[in-house]
Amino acid sequence: MKCDQISETTVESVGEKKFPMGREAALAVYVEERCLSSPPSGLVTDMTVSRMRGIAIIATLACINFLNTMGSGILIAALPRIARDVHIPDGLILWPAAVYSLAAGCLLHVSGAIGDIVGPKSMWVVGSFLFLVFTVAVGLAVTSMQIILFRTCLGMAMSMCLPTTVSLITNTFPRGQWRNTAFAMNGMAQPLGYALGLVLGGIFTDTIGWRWSYHIMAMLNLCVSVTSIWSLPTVTHPSKKEWTRQLREDVDWVGAMILSVSLGMLMYVLGMVTSDHRDLGKASNIALLSISLVFLAGFPCWMHWQATHDRPALIPNRLWRQATFTSACLGVFFCWASLNGIEYFTTLFFQQVQELSALESSIRYFSQIIVGTSVNIMLVYLISRVRVVVLAVASACITLVSPALMATVGVDISYWAGPCWALFLCPVNPWVLFSISNLLISDALPAEEQSLAGGVFNQFAQFGNSVGLAITAVIAASVTEHSNELSEKTRLMDGFRAAFWAIFASTGAVIVITAVGFRKAGVIGQNGAVDEDMSTITPEPGSPC
Repeated sequence: MKCDQISETTVESVGEKKFPMGREAALAVYVEERCLSSPPSGLVTDMTVSRMRGIAIIATLACINFLNTMGSGILIAALPRIARDVHIPDGLILWPAAVYSLAAGCLLHVSGAIGDIVGPKSMWVVGSFLFLVFTVAVGLAVTSMQIILFRTCLGMAMSMCLPTTVSLITNTFPRGQWRNTAFAMNGMAQPLGYALGLVLGGIFTDTIGWRWSYHIMAMLNLCVSVTSIWSLPTVTHPSKKEWTRQLREDVDWVGAMILSVSLGMLMYVLGMVTSDHRDLGKASNIALLSISLVFLAGFPCWMHWQATHDRPALIPNRLWRQATFTSACLGVFFCWASLNGIEYFTTLFFQQVQELSALESSIRYFSQIIVGTSVNIMLVYLISRVRVVVLAVASACITLVSPALMATVGVDISYWAGPCWALFLCPVNPWVLFSISNLLISDALPAEEQSLAGGVFNQFAQFGNSVGLAITAVIAASVTEHSNELSEKTRLMDGFRAAFWAIFASTGAVIVITAVGFRKAGVIGQNGAVDEDMSTITPEPGSPC
Protein backbone atom coordinates (compact mmCIF):
# COMPACT_ATOMS: atom_id res chain seq x y z
CA MET A 1 0.00 0.00 0.00
CA LYS A 2 1.53 3.28 -1.09
CA CYS A 3 1.25 6.28 1.18
CA ASP A 4 -1.34 7.78 -1.19
CA GLN A 5 -3.36 4.57 -1.28
CA ILE A 6 -4.63 4.44 2.29
CA SER A 7 -8.02 2.84 2.20
CA GLU A 8 -11.23 3.87 3.91
CA THR A 9 -11.04 0.66 5.92
CA THR A 10 -7.65 1.70 7.26
CA VAL A 11 -9.02 5.09 8.32
CA GLU A 12 -12.00 3.48 10.03
CA SER A 13 -9.72 0.98 11.75
CA VAL A 14 -7.30 3.59 12.96
CA GLY A 15 -9.82 6.26 13.86
CA GLU A 16 -12.41 4.16 15.62
CA LYS A 17 -10.52 1.24 17.09
CA LYS A 18 -7.28 2.81 18.21
CA PHE A 19 -7.44 6.57 18.38
CA PRO A 20 -10.19 8.55 20.14
CA MET A 21 -8.95 11.73 18.45
CA GLY A 22 -11.06 11.15 15.33
CA ARG A 23 -10.53 9.71 11.90
CA GLU A 24 -8.79 12.67 10.25
CA ALA A 25 -6.32 13.19 13.10
CA ALA A 26 -5.69 9.47 13.32
CA LEU A 27 -4.98 9.31 9.62
CA ALA A 28 -2.49 12.17 9.94
CA VAL A 29 -0.71 10.37 12.76
CA TYR A 30 -0.65 7.18 10.75
CA VAL A 31 0.86 8.87 7.67
CA GLU A 32 3.47 10.68 9.75
CA GLU A 33 4.55 7.65 11.76
CA ARG A 34 4.34 5.00 9.05
CA CYS A 35 5.15 6.81 5.83
CA LEU A 36 7.08 10.00 6.48
CA SER A 37 9.30 8.90 9.33
CA SER A 38 12.09 6.38 9.05
CA PRO A 39 12.15 3.80 11.81
CA PRO A 40 15.06 4.24 14.20
CA SER A 41 16.88 1.17 13.02
CA GLY A 42 15.70 1.24 9.42
CA LEU A 43 19.26 1.73 8.41
CA VAL A 44 18.85 0.14 5.01
CA THR A 45 15.75 -0.78 3.07
CA ASP A 46 17.45 -2.99 0.48
CA MET A 47 20.44 -5.31 0.44
CA THR A 48 23.53 -3.22 -0.25
CA VAL A 49 25.90 -6.18 -0.69
CA SER A 50 25.89 -9.31 -2.81
CA ARG A 51 24.56 -12.60 -1.47
CA MET A 52 28.03 -14.15 -1.16
CA ARG A 53 29.43 -11.13 0.62
CA GLY A 54 26.41 -11.10 2.92
CA ILE A 55 27.22 -14.69 3.91
CA ALA A 56 30.86 -13.71 4.46
CA ILE A 57 29.83 -10.79 6.69
CA ILE A 58 27.59 -12.99 8.83
CA ALA A 59 30.28 -15.67 9.14
CA THR A 60 32.99 -13.14 10.05
CA LEU A 61 30.91 -11.42 12.72
CA ALA A 62 29.71 -14.73 14.17
CA CYS A 63 33.29 -16.01 14.37
CA ILE A 64 34.43 -13.22 16.68
CA ASN A 65 31.52 -13.99 19.02
CA PHE A 66 32.53 -17.65 18.80
CA LEU A 67 36.15 -16.82 19.74
CA ASN A 68 34.96 -14.52 22.52
CA THR A 69 33.39 -17.35 24.51
CA MET A 70 35.70 -20.09 23.26
CA GLY A 71 38.55 -18.55 25.25
CA SER A 72 36.41 -18.46 28.38
CA GLY A 73 35.41 -22.11 27.88
CA ILE A 74 39.03 -23.16 27.50
CA LEU A 75 39.93 -21.27 30.66
CA ILE A 76 37.19 -22.88 32.77
CA ALA A 77 38.12 -26.40 31.63
CA ALA A 78 41.86 -25.92 32.01
CA LEU A 79 41.95 -23.56 35.01
CA PRO A 80 43.19 -26.10 37.61
CA ARG A 81 46.10 -27.09 35.34
CA ILE A 82 46.81 -23.48 34.34
CA ALA A 83 46.87 -22.49 38.02
CA ARG A 84 49.49 -25.16 38.73
CA ASP A 85 51.60 -24.36 35.68
CA VAL A 86 51.80 -20.59 36.18
CA HIS A 87 51.48 -20.66 40.00
CA ILE A 88 48.24 -18.72 40.48
CA PRO A 89 47.57 -18.24 44.23
CA ASP A 90 44.33 -19.72 45.57
CA GLY A 91 42.97 -16.25 46.29
CA LEU A 92 43.41 -15.24 42.64
CA ILE A 93 42.39 -18.47 40.92
CA LEU A 94 39.19 -16.98 39.48
CA TRP A 95 40.78 -13.70 38.45
CA PRO A 96 41.82 -14.75 34.92
CA ALA A 97 38.11 -15.24 34.21
CA ALA A 98 36.90 -12.24 36.23
CA VAL A 99 39.22 -9.61 34.73
CA TYR A 100 38.04 -10.43 31.21
CA SER A 101 34.45 -9.52 32.06
CA LEU A 102 35.69 -6.58 34.14
CA ALA A 103 37.66 -5.02 31.28
CA ALA A 104 35.05 -5.71 28.61
CA GLY A 105 32.12 -4.62 30.76
CA CYS A 106 33.69 -1.28 31.67
CA LEU A 107 34.59 -0.32 28.10
CA LEU A 108 31.72 -1.63 25.97
CA HIS A 109 29.70 1.59 26.03
CA VAL A 110 32.80 3.73 25.41
CA SER A 111 33.91 1.56 22.49
CA GLY A 112 30.38 1.66 21.10
CA ALA A 113 30.24 5.46 21.22
CA ILE A 114 33.67 5.78 19.58
CA GLY A 115 32.79 3.16 16.96
CA ASP A 116 29.77 5.20 15.87
CA ILE A 117 32.10 8.10 15.07
CA VAL A 118 35.28 6.53 13.64
CA GLY A 119 33.34 3.77 11.87
CA PRO A 120 32.38 0.32 13.12
CA LYS A 121 34.58 -1.54 10.62
CA SER A 122 37.77 0.23 11.71
CA MET A 123 36.97 -0.38 15.36
CA TRP A 124 36.08 -4.02 14.74
CA VAL A 125 39.20 -4.84 12.70
CA VAL A 126 41.56 -3.20 15.21
CA GLY A 127 39.87 -5.03 18.08
CA SER A 128 40.07 -8.33 16.20
CA PHE A 129 43.82 -8.04 15.57
CA LEU A 130 44.44 -6.99 19.19
CA PHE A 131 42.45 -10.03 20.32
CA LEU A 132 44.75 -12.17 18.15
CA VAL A 133 47.89 -10.68 19.70
CA PHE A 134 46.77 -11.21 23.29
CA THR A 135 45.43 -14.71 22.59
CA VAL A 136 48.93 -15.68 21.50
CA ALA A 137 50.27 -13.96 24.62
CA VAL A 138 47.98 -15.99 26.91
CA GLY A 139 49.23 -19.20 25.30
CA LEU A 140 52.83 -18.15 26.00
CA ALA A 141 52.31 -16.77 29.53
CA VAL A 142 54.53 -18.25 32.24
CA THR A 143 53.46 -16.33 35.37
CA SER A 144 50.15 -15.65 37.09
CA MET A 145 50.44 -11.90 36.56
CA GLN A 146 51.00 -12.39 32.83
CA ILE A 147 47.86 -14.54 32.55
CA ILE A 148 45.78 -11.95 34.43
CA LEU A 149 47.24 -9.02 32.46
CA PHE A 150 46.77 -10.65 29.06
CA ARG A 151 43.22 -11.74 29.90
CA THR A 152 42.48 -8.12 30.85
CA CYS A 153 43.82 -6.95 27.49
CA LEU A 154 41.69 -9.60 25.75
CA GLY A 155 38.61 -8.13 27.41
CA MET A 156 39.58 -4.64 26.25
CA ALA A 157 40.08 -5.87 22.68
CA MET A 158 36.74 -7.70 22.64
CA SER A 159 34.97 -4.56 23.88
CA MET A 160 35.87 -3.03 20.50
CA CYS A 161 34.28 -5.87 18.52
CA LEU A 162 31.02 -6.70 20.30
CA PRO A 163 29.28 -3.28 20.06
CA THR A 164 30.36 -2.66 16.47
CA THR A 165 29.03 -6.07 15.42
CA VAL A 166 25.50 -4.80 16.03
CA SER A 167 26.17 -1.66 13.98
CA LEU A 168 27.63 -3.63 11.08
CA ILE A 169 24.61 -5.95 10.98
CA THR A 170 21.93 -3.27 11.20
CA ASN A 171 23.68 -0.95 8.75
CA THR A 172 24.21 -3.73 6.20
CA PHE A 173 21.08 -5.87 6.27
CA PRO A 174 17.50 -4.60 5.98
CA ARG A 175 14.79 -5.78 8.32
CA GLY A 176 13.81 -9.30 7.43
CA GLN A 177 15.42 -12.66 6.84
CA TRP A 178 19.01 -11.50 6.41
CA ARG A 179 19.09 -9.45 9.60
CA ASN A 180 17.31 -12.22 11.51
CA THR A 181 19.85 -14.76 10.28
CA ALA A 182 22.78 -12.52 11.17
CA PHE A 183 21.62 -12.04 14.76
CA ALA A 184 20.65 -15.72 15.09
CA MET A 185 24.09 -16.87 13.92
CA ASN A 186 25.76 -14.47 16.35
CA GLY A 187 23.51 -15.80 19.07
CA MET A 188 24.45 -19.37 18.22
CA ALA A 189 28.17 -18.57 18.07
CA GLN A 190 28.52 -17.48 21.70
CA PRO A 191 27.32 -20.61 23.55
CA LEU A 192 28.74 -22.90 20.86
CA GLY A 193 32.12 -21.25 21.29
CA TYR A 194 31.91 -21.73 25.04
CA ALA A 195 30.92 -25.39 24.68
CA LEU A 196 33.67 -26.13 22.15
CA GLY A 197 36.15 -24.26 24.34
CA LEU A 198 35.26 -26.51 27.26
CA VAL A 199 35.70 -29.60 25.08
CA LEU A 200 39.02 -28.52 23.55
CA GLY A 201 40.31 -27.25 26.88
CA GLY A 202 39.57 -30.59 28.51
CA ILE A 203 40.99 -32.66 25.66
CA PHE A 204 44.20 -30.67 25.28
CA THR A 205 44.76 -30.27 29.02
CA ASP A 206 44.90 -34.06 29.43
CA THR A 207 46.89 -34.65 26.22
CA ILE A 208 49.20 -32.16 24.48
CA GLY A 209 48.73 -29.28 26.94
CA TRP A 210 46.32 -26.39 27.47
CA ARG A 211 48.53 -23.92 25.60
CA TRP A 212 47.66 -25.58 22.31
CA SER A 213 44.03 -24.62 22.85
CA TYR A 214 45.00 -20.96 22.66
CA HIS A 215 47.39 -21.54 19.76
CA ILE A 216 44.59 -23.11 17.69
CA MET A 217 42.26 -20.31 18.76
CA ALA A 218 44.86 -17.78 17.55
CA MET A 219 45.05 -19.52 14.17
CA LEU A 220 41.29 -19.22 13.76
CA ASN A 221 41.47 -15.60 14.90
CA LEU A 222 44.11 -14.83 12.26
CA CYS A 223 41.88 -16.18 9.48
CA VAL A 224 38.91 -14.16 10.74
CA SER A 225 40.90 -10.94 11.14
CA VAL A 226 42.44 -11.10 7.67
CA THR A 227 39.08 -11.99 6.08
CA SER A 228 37.37 -9.07 7.85
CA ILE A 229 39.48 -6.52 5.95
CA TRP A 230 37.73 -7.60 2.74
CA SER A 231 34.39 -8.92 3.94
CA LEU A 232 33.15 -6.21 6.31
CA PRO A 233 31.50 -3.17 4.70
CA THR A 234 32.54 0.39 5.41
CA VAL A 235 29.75 2.17 7.28
CA THR A 236 29.78 5.97 7.39
CA HIS A 237 27.38 8.54 8.79
CA PRO A 238 27.78 11.91 7.02
CA SER A 239 28.74 14.76 9.31
CA LYS A 240 29.99 18.30 8.80
CA LYS A 241 32.45 17.80 11.65
CA GLU A 242 35.84 16.11 11.50
CA TRP A 243 35.91 12.83 13.38
CA THR A 244 38.37 14.27 15.91
CA ARG A 245 35.96 17.11 16.63
CA GLN A 246 33.10 14.64 16.89
CA LEU A 247 35.03 12.67 19.49
CA ARG A 248 35.52 15.85 21.52
CA GLU A 249 32.01 17.24 21.19
CA ASP A 250 29.63 14.35 20.47
CA VAL A 251 30.70 11.79 23.06
CA ASP A 252 29.58 12.10 26.67
CA TRP A 253 33.02 11.49 28.18
CA VAL A 254 31.97 12.44 31.71
CA GLY A 255 29.06 10.01 31.57
CA ALA A 256 31.35 7.33 30.15
CA MET A 257 33.81 7.88 32.99
CA ILE A 258 31.09 7.76 35.65
CA LEU A 259 29.69 4.51 34.28
CA SER A 260 33.09 2.89 33.67
CA VAL A 261 34.45 3.73 37.12
CA SER A 262 31.28 2.63 38.92
CA LEU A 263 31.03 -0.65 37.00
CA GLY A 264 34.75 -1.26 37.39
CA MET A 265 34.63 -0.92 41.16
CA LEU A 266 31.45 -2.97 41.41
CA MET A 267 32.78 -5.79 39.24
CA TYR A 268 36.07 -5.77 41.16
CA VAL A 269 34.19 -6.30 44.41
CA LEU A 270 32.11 -9.03 42.79
CA GLY A 271 35.31 -10.72 41.62
CA MET A 272 36.75 -10.62 45.14
CA VAL A 273 33.54 -12.02 46.59
CA THR A 274 33.50 -14.80 43.99
CA SER A 275 36.95 -15.92 45.17
CA ASP A 276 36.03 -15.78 48.88
CA HIS A 277 32.63 -14.67 50.16
CA ARG A 278 34.20 -13.45 53.42
CA ASP A 279 35.98 -10.69 51.49
CA LEU A 280 32.70 -8.78 51.32
CA GLY A 281 33.23 -7.74 54.94
CA LYS A 282 36.60 -6.08 54.27
CA ALA A 283 36.62 -2.32 54.74
CA SER A 284 38.17 -1.68 51.32
CA ASN A 285 35.51 -3.70 49.52
CA ILE A 286 32.69 -2.05 51.47
CA ALA A 287 34.08 1.37 50.55
CA LEU A 288 34.42 0.48 46.86
CA LEU A 289 30.94 -1.01 46.80
CA SER A 290 29.45 2.10 48.39
CA ILE A 291 31.23 4.46 45.99
CA SER A 292 30.19 2.40 42.97
CA LEU A 293 26.54 2.42 44.04
CA VAL A 294 26.63 6.20 44.57
CA PHE A 295 28.10 6.67 41.07
CA LEU A 296 25.50 4.35 39.54
CA ALA A 297 22.71 6.24 41.29
CA GLY A 298 24.15 9.54 40.03
CA PHE A 299 24.46 8.36 36.42
CA PRO A 300 20.76 8.96 35.52
CA CYS A 301 21.01 12.41 37.09
CA TRP A 302 23.94 13.23 34.85
CA MET A 303 22.02 11.94 31.81
CA HIS A 304 19.12 14.22 32.74
CA TRP A 305 21.42 17.22 33.11
CA GLN A 306 23.02 16.54 29.72
CA ALA A 307 19.65 16.18 28.02
CA THR A 308 18.18 19.35 29.53
CA HIS A 309 21.25 21.33 28.42
CA ASP A 310 21.08 19.90 24.87
CA ARG A 311 24.35 18.01 25.24
CA PRO A 312 25.16 14.42 24.21
CA ALA A 313 23.99 11.83 26.73
CA LEU A 314 25.69 8.44 26.72
CA ILE A 315 22.51 6.42 27.42
CA PRO A 316 19.56 8.85 27.41
CA ASN A 317 17.02 8.31 30.19
CA ARG A 318 14.21 8.34 27.62
CA LEU A 319 15.30 4.89 26.45
CA TRP A 320 14.30 3.37 29.78
CA ARG A 321 10.74 4.56 29.27
CA GLN A 322 10.42 2.07 26.43
CA ALA A 323 9.12 -1.13 27.99
CA THR A 324 10.57 -3.43 25.36
CA PHE A 325 14.04 -1.84 25.56
CA THR A 326 14.17 -1.99 29.36
CA SER A 327 12.78 -5.52 29.44
CA ALA A 328 15.29 -6.70 26.85
CA CYS A 329 18.19 -5.32 28.91
CA LEU A 330 16.91 -6.79 32.18
CA GLY A 331 16.06 -10.09 30.52
CA VAL A 332 19.57 -10.38 29.09
CA PHE A 333 21.05 -9.56 32.51
CA PHE A 334 19.20 -12.35 34.33
CA CYS A 335 19.51 -14.76 31.41
CA TRP A 336 23.30 -14.48 31.20
CA ALA A 337 23.61 -14.63 34.99
CA SER A 338 21.75 -17.94 34.87
CA LEU A 339 23.71 -19.39 31.95
CA ASN A 340 27.12 -18.53 33.37
CA GLY A 341 26.16 -19.86 36.80
CA ILE A 342 24.74 -23.19 35.67
CA GLU A 343 27.66 -23.97 33.35
CA TYR A 344 30.21 -23.02 36.01
CA PHE A 345 28.63 -25.08 38.80
CA THR A 346 27.88 -28.02 36.52
CA THR A 347 31.59 -28.13 35.66
CA LEU A 348 32.43 -28.07 39.39
CA PHE A 349 29.86 -30.83 39.96
CA PHE A 350 31.60 -33.06 37.43
CA GLN A 351 35.14 -32.33 38.65
CA GLN A 352 34.77 -31.87 42.42
CA VAL A 353 31.77 -34.06 43.28
CA GLN A 354 31.98 -36.83 40.70
CA GLU A 355 35.79 -36.48 40.44
CA LEU A 356 35.91 -36.60 36.66
CA SER A 357 38.93 -35.41 34.72
CA ALA A 358 38.89 -32.23 32.66
CA LEU A 359 38.57 -34.36 29.51
CA GLU A 360 35.66 -36.42 30.87
CA SER A 361 33.88 -33.27 32.06
CA SER A 362 34.32 -31.45 28.77
CA ILE A 363 32.97 -34.26 26.60
CA ARG A 364 29.68 -33.97 28.48
CA TYR A 365 29.08 -30.56 26.89
CA PHE A 366 28.65 -31.97 23.37
CA SER A 367 24.88 -31.95 23.86
CA GLN A 368 24.96 -28.13 23.87
CA ILE A 369 26.51 -28.07 20.40
CA ILE A 370 23.69 -30.24 19.07
CA VAL A 371 20.84 -28.27 20.62
CA GLY A 372 22.47 -24.94 19.76
CA THR A 373 22.61 -25.68 16.08
CA SER A 374 19.02 -26.96 16.06
CA VAL A 375 17.55 -24.06 18.04
CA ASN A 376 19.12 -21.37 15.88
CA ILE A 377 18.08 -23.00 12.63
CA MET A 378 14.51 -23.03 13.97
CA LEU A 379 14.86 -19.45 15.24
CA VAL A 380 15.73 -18.08 11.80
CA TYR A 381 12.35 -19.38 10.64
CA LEU A 382 10.29 -18.56 13.75
CA ILE A 383 11.48 -15.05 14.64
CA SER A 384 9.54 -13.37 11.82
CA ARG A 385 6.44 -15.50 12.35
CA VAL A 386 5.92 -15.81 16.11
CA ARG A 387 5.33 -13.01 18.61
CA VAL A 388 8.33 -11.95 20.66
CA VAL A 389 6.64 -12.65 23.99
CA VAL A 390 5.84 -16.23 22.96
CA LEU A 391 9.42 -16.96 21.89
CA ALA A 392 10.94 -15.38 25.00
CA VAL A 393 8.60 -16.93 27.57
CA ALA A 394 8.48 -20.38 25.96
CA SER A 395 12.28 -20.61 25.69
CA ALA A 396 12.69 -19.43 29.31
CA CYS A 397 10.21 -22.08 30.50
CA ILE A 398 12.25 -24.74 28.71
CA THR A 399 15.50 -23.49 30.27
CA LEU A 400 13.83 -23.34 33.71
CA VAL A 401 13.91 -27.15 33.79
CA SER A 402 17.72 -27.16 33.67
CA PRO A 403 18.61 -25.71 37.12
CA ALA A 404 15.71 -27.63 38.68
CA LEU A 405 17.21 -30.89 37.40
CA MET A 406 20.70 -30.07 38.70
CA ALA A 407 19.30 -28.97 42.07
CA THR A 408 17.67 -32.37 42.60
CA VAL A 409 20.30 -34.79 41.27
CA GLY A 410 22.22 -37.11 43.58
CA VAL A 411 25.97 -37.17 44.04
CA ASP A 412 26.44 -40.40 42.07
CA ILE A 413 23.73 -39.88 39.46
CA SER A 414 24.37 -41.09 35.93
CA TYR A 415 25.11 -38.43 33.33
CA TRP A 416 22.19 -39.61 31.17
CA ALA A 417 19.69 -39.48 34.04
CA GLY A 418 19.97 -35.75 34.76
CA PRO A 419 23.03 -33.65 33.88
CA CYS A 420 22.78 -34.47 30.16
CA TRP A 421 19.28 -33.01 29.92
CA ALA A 422 20.17 -30.04 32.10
CA LEU A 423 23.03 -29.11 29.77
CA PHE A 424 20.81 -29.82 26.78
CA LEU A 425 18.14 -27.34 27.91
CA CYS A 426 20.10 -24.60 29.70
CA PRO A 427 21.18 -22.55 26.64
CA VAL A 428 17.82 -22.51 24.82
CA ASN A 429 16.66 -19.22 26.36
CA PRO A 430 20.02 -17.42 25.99
CA TRP A 431 20.16 -18.29 22.28
CA VAL A 432 16.62 -17.11 21.64
CA LEU A 433 16.82 -14.01 23.84
CA PHE A 434 20.15 -12.97 22.30
CA SER A 435 18.59 -12.56 18.86
CA ILE A 436 15.34 -11.03 20.12
CA SER A 437 17.09 -8.51 22.37
CA ASN A 438 19.57 -7.45 19.72
CA LEU A 439 16.72 -6.71 17.33
CA LEU A 440 14.71 -4.82 19.96
CA ILE A 441 17.63 -2.81 21.36
CA SER A 442 18.96 -1.86 17.93
CA ASP A 443 15.45 -0.67 17.01
CA ALA A 444 15.47 1.70 19.99
CA LEU A 445 18.44 3.77 18.77
CA PRO A 446 18.96 5.66 15.50
CA ALA A 447 21.28 4.59 12.70
CA GLU A 448 24.26 6.61 13.90
CA GLU A 449 24.15 5.05 17.38
CA GLN A 450 24.00 1.34 16.56
CA SER A 451 27.43 0.58 18.06
CA LEU A 452 26.22 2.19 21.28
CA ALA A 453 23.15 -0.06 21.12
CA GLY A 454 25.45 -3.05 20.87
CA GLY A 455 27.50 -1.73 23.77
CA VAL A 456 24.43 -1.42 25.99
CA PHE A 457 23.29 -4.94 25.12
CA ASN A 458 26.66 -6.59 25.69
CA GLN A 459 27.28 -4.56 28.83
CA PHE A 460 24.17 -5.99 30.44
CA ALA A 461 25.27 -9.48 29.38
CA GLN A 462 28.77 -9.06 30.84
CA PHE A 463 27.41 -7.50 34.01
CA GLY A 464 24.96 -10.38 34.32
CA ASN A 465 27.85 -12.83 34.02
CA SER A 466 29.76 -11.18 36.86
CA VAL A 467 26.81 -10.63 39.19
CA GLY A 468 25.39 -14.10 38.59
CA LEU A 469 28.69 -15.85 39.25
CA ALA A 470 29.43 -13.76 42.35
CA ILE A 471 26.03 -14.25 43.97
CA THR A 472 25.83 -17.98 43.27
CA ALA A 473 29.43 -18.46 44.44
CA VAL A 474 28.64 -16.69 47.73
CA ILE A 475 25.49 -18.79 48.21
CA ALA A 476 27.28 -22.05 47.44
CA ALA A 477 30.26 -21.27 49.68
CA SER A 478 28.07 -20.14 52.58
CA VAL A 479 25.79 -23.20 52.44
CA THR A 480 28.76 -25.56 52.13
CA GLU A 481 30.46 -23.91 55.09
CA HIS A 482 27.39 -24.29 57.32
CA SER A 483 26.45 -27.79 56.17
CA ASN A 484 26.33 -30.47 58.87
CA GLU A 485 27.10 -33.31 56.47
CA LEU A 486 30.19 -35.38 57.25
CA SER A 487 31.15 -36.17 53.67
CA GLU A 488 32.99 -33.41 51.81
CA LYS A 489 31.22 -34.31 48.57
CA THR A 490 27.83 -34.05 50.24
CA ARG A 491 28.70 -30.67 51.76
CA LEU A 492 29.82 -29.40 48.36
CA MET A 493 26.64 -30.73 46.80
CA ASP A 494 24.53 -28.90 49.39
CA GLY A 495 26.17 -25.66 48.32
CA PHE A 496 25.80 -26.44 44.63
CA ARG A 497 22.10 -27.23 45.08
CA ALA A 498 21.55 -23.86 46.74
CA ALA A 499 23.32 -22.18 43.81
CA PHE A 500 21.18 -24.08 41.31
CA TRP A 501 17.98 -22.99 43.08
CA ALA A 502 19.20 -19.38 42.92
CA ILE A 503 19.73 -19.87 39.18
CA PHE A 504 16.21 -21.31 38.98
CA ALA A 505 14.89 -18.09 40.53
CA SER A 506 16.92 -15.99 38.09
CA THR A 507 15.48 -17.87 35.12
CA GLY A 508 12.01 -17.42 36.60
CA ALA A 509 12.68 -13.68 36.69
CA VAL A 510 13.36 -13.79 32.94
CA ILE A 511 9.91 -15.31 32.39
CA VAL A 512 8.19 -12.56 34.40
CA ILE A 513 10.20 -9.71 32.84
CA THR A 514 9.71 -10.81 29.25
CA ALA A 515 6.04 -11.75 29.74
CA VAL A 516 5.27 -8.25 31.02
CA GLY A 517 7.74 -6.19 29.00
CA PHE A 518 7.28 -7.87 25.61
CA ARG A 519 3.51 -8.19 25.70
CA LYS A 520 3.07 -5.35 23.16
CA ALA A 521 6.11 -6.04 21.02
CA GLY A 522 4.28 -8.09 18.39
CA VAL A 523 6.33 -9.82 15.69
CA ILE A 524 9.80 -8.50 14.87
CA GLY A 525 12.33 -9.22 12.20
CA GLN A 526 10.07 -8.81 9.18
CA ASN A 527 9.59 -6.05 6.63
CA GLY A 528 6.62 -3.86 7.40
CA ALA A 529 6.38 -5.16 10.96
CA VAL A 530 4.25 -3.09 13.28
CA ASP A 531 3.93 -2.82 17.01
CA GLU A 532 1.09 -4.53 18.77
CA ASP A 533 -0.28 -1.08 19.62
CA MET A 534 -0.81 -0.51 15.89
CA SER A 535 -1.95 -4.04 15.11
CA THR A 536 -5.11 -2.85 13.39
CA ILE A 537 -3.02 -1.15 10.71
CA THR A 538 -1.80 -3.80 8.29
CA PRO A 539 0.24 -2.60 5.31
CA GLU A 540 -0.58 -4.31 2.07
CA PRO A 541 2.08 -6.40 0.30
CA GLY A 542 4.71 -4.25 -1.30
CA SER A 543 4.03 -1.25 0.91
CA PRO A 544 7.03 0.97 1.59
CA CYS A 545 5.35 2.46 4.63
